Amino acid sequence: MTMRELIKLSGFILIAIGTAGLLLNEFVFDQSVAIARNRTIIFAVVSFVGFVNLVFSHFGMKKDKN
Repeated sequence: MTMRELIKLSGFILIAIGTAGLLLNEFVFDQSVAIARNRTIIFAVVSFVGFVNLVFSHFGMKKDKN
């Protein structure tokens, strides 16, 4: 597994975790506004980092010649 494939895989995993966390936070967890806001920010950042990983692996890294 090349570094590019590993970064791309981690991007998909982070986006999946962030999306699942945001959906669970919205529909399952019933807690105070401050806790929900913090959790929303954390999962949104996780999704954003996953998106950045995908963009970097697609546009920022050279493709293998193999």
